[in-house]
Amino acid sequence: MKEKIIKNKGEKYSVMLYKIVQEFDDNLPKDLTFEETIEIGIEAWNLANNKEFLEKNGLYEKELKNYKYSETINKMVSFKLEHFSNFNNIIVDYSTENDSLQVKTQTPQNHIDSFLKNIMLTNPNQTKK
Repeated sequence: MKEKIIKNKGEKYSVMLYKIVQEFDDNLPKDLTFEETIEIGIEAWNLANNKEFLEKNGLYEKELKNYKYSETINKMVSFKLEHFSNFNNIIVDYSTENDSLQVKTQTPQNHIDSFLKNIMLTNPNQTKK
C-alpha cells in the first residue's frame, strides 16, 4: 500500500519546528550540528504531543530523563505547547536538502496505524518461504 501524501495547507511544521530550535539554540552545546539540534527539537515536539497522557499516568518526568538534554527539551516542550498546541501531528522524518528544512508528519492515528502495521510486518513468528 502506497503512502498517502497530503500537502499541508496551514502553518508549516518545518517553520514551527525551526522556531522552537532557534529559541533554545543557546541552551544546547555549540558543537552540535544543525541536524542534531533539529533532532532534539523533534524529540521535544513529539514529547509535547504526549505530555498530557504521560502526566496523567505519572510518566512524564520518567520519560524526560531518557533524553540527553532533558532540561532544554522540557523547556522546548513548554514552548511548543504554549505556541503551537493546536498542531499535534507527529514529526516522523525531516530533510535539510538544498538548505531547506522539510518535515514529514503523521496524524496521531496514522502514526499508530503505521507503527502497528510495521509490527505485524516484522512478526518474528512468521516463517519465511
